[in-house]
Amino acid sequence: MTTIEEPIVLRALPDYEPKPGPLPRPNHISRRRLRVVEDQPPPQPVGEVPSAVASRIRNLINQVLEAIDGRRPVGQLRQQFTPTAYNSIETRARGRTTTHRSRLRTLHTQQPTDGIVEACGVAEIDTRPRALAAQFEVREPLRCNVFRVL
Repeated sequence: MTTIEEPIVLRALPDYEPKPGPLPRPNHISRRRLRVVEDQPPPQPVGEVPSAVASRIRNLINQVLEAIDGRRPVGQLRQQFTPTAYNSIETRARGRTTTHRSRLRTLHTQQPTDGIVEACGVAEIDTRPRALAAQFEVREPLRCNVFRVL
């Protein structure tokens, strides 16, 4: 243990400390414009995801895993993904060939708002478990806005 021989001195930073005395009232804010806003409760899920939609999402995620493995051309997925989601899949699949087949182990779907379905699950990629997260727009055709392998 070391001891400090010199005393510790604290100094106020210039222009950062408030001046002693009452705080000045800002001139540009009047009380009439301020109002109390109650916290809104979080939105409740719309409901269960229809089994047909959950099945389509499972099939699309399996197609993504095939593309990541190099067993399916990534270009086949272009129409079902936004450009950002498509680029993330294309980057992950670029120059990758493997003898191990990726497989989807679990998939959970939730519908936070009408027309949007969020999915999360676990996939086995290169014999390692990886988390997946995705968000889909439910329309014809089903469109993926976000796809991440974590």
